[in-house]
Amino acid sequence: MSSAKPVVKICDMAPEMLEAALSEAEHAFTTFNTEKEVAQAVRNAFVKKYNGVWHCFVGRNFGAYMTHEASHHVYFYVGQMAVLLFKTG
Repeated sequence: MSSAKPVVKICDMAPEMLEAALSEAEHAFTTFNTEKEVAQAVRNAFVKKYNGVWHCFVGRNFGAYMTHEASHHVYFYVGQMAVLLFKTG
């Protein structure tokens, strides 16, 4: 999975935060085996780095409808795996 280049579909966050999200996801996909572990690793990294209440979903087939804090939302693919990361107030 590490050879797949991330494809950003929706982004409402600062460029440096986006780079952190892509980097954390890439690292998590190479380190962990399950979608749950990847989501947990990305979420924990963002809680530690940016504080607040973060949520992360990882998978091949899911729907989502949520409310997020302004400038704290990204949805991207790494290969066939989608990653949804957002912060709530």
